[in-house]
Amino acid sequence: MQKNKTKKYIALYCVLAVASISFSSCLKEKDADLPALYGRSTPNIVSFQDNGGPSGGGAGYGATTTPFPLYQFSFIGSDFFGGSAGFDAVIIYGPGGPAPQDITVNIAVSPQAYLDSFNNANNTSFEIPDASIYSFPSSVVIKKGQTQAYAHVSLQNSPVFDFSADYAIPLTITSSSTGAVSSNFGTEINYFAVRNKYDGHYKVTGTMVDNANGLFTGRYPMDVYLITAGANSVQLFDKAIGGVYHSFSNNGGLSYYGAFGIQINFDPSGDGTIISVVNVYGQPSANGRSAELDPSGTNKWNSSDMSMDVNYWMNQPAVITPHRTSFQEHYTYVGAR
Repeated sequence: MQKNKTKKYIALYCVLAVASISFSSCLKEKDADLPALYGRSTPNIVSFQDNGGPSGGGAGYGATTTPFPLYQFSFIGSDFFGGSAGFDAVIIYGPGGPAPQDITVNIAVSPQAYLDSFNNANNTSFEIPDASIYSFPSSVVIKKGQTQAYAHVSLQNSPVFDFSADYAIPLTITSSSTGAVSSNFGTEINYFAVRNKYDGHYKVTGTMVDNANGLFTGRYPMDVYLITAGANSVQLFDKAIGGVYHSFSNNGGLSYYGAFGIQINFDPSGDGTIISVVNVYGQPSANGRSAELDPSGTNKWNSSDMSMDVNYWMNQPAVITPHRTSFQEHYTYVGAR
């Protein structure tokens, strides 16, 4: 789940090399596409270029160009929900000078098999989002005398947007009116994540009391992520367990409540007030567990230092009433996840 970004860019500048041999070794085009190897001039290639998306570290995914280059983008929730999120796919022509005339380049979402190939090669689980979430022009024109053009990919919220999914938009150059399409930089994978202002890496301190089992106690400090679940909500990802759960100490050993993980919902006004805490596995879940905000707490996220205080209960009336477990927790912001 980790999605921290690092500024490490894929070196695609080799597409612009003027020496025919180095150009061929960089792009690995088929011999038939490389008359320069036989003493003729280097052909001009149409391809995607580094579009400014960091290529390594995000979501735990390292830099790669195998079998296609990967670019990663992170958007704050206000941009995404406001409809201004997006990125440019950069298309270039070269290396033998600018376009001799206007060049029309057609682009499309890559076939699913392309993304499957990328996932298999890189042990990722990217999926293409619903078409209602993104849009882009089906063609762009590299103007005469220019070397590149931009296809802007717009992102927008949709009722079917799944914040737990690893979305990526694979784009392929399907044809060009002039120049051959690059065989390995004719497709790019664009991974993107959307995060609201509460999203991040936190350290949690506090107290936990299980009124049904005295051996179950808090194991603070906890190392957690708060992961965007909507414009005004986050889910607690417990790093000790590796999922949306809540760990605790069972007589000194690591344990957690099954079918119990919290989603924290904030006031849509954006002032940081917590309005509810719910169990992501159901209210109640199959084993009768639900979450409830304890109104006696501060229950607030603070914009000044991005810290948060929240009190809540885990209820399980078949075991004990009114509340089985109480949590009083303080979240200290560590950084972006």
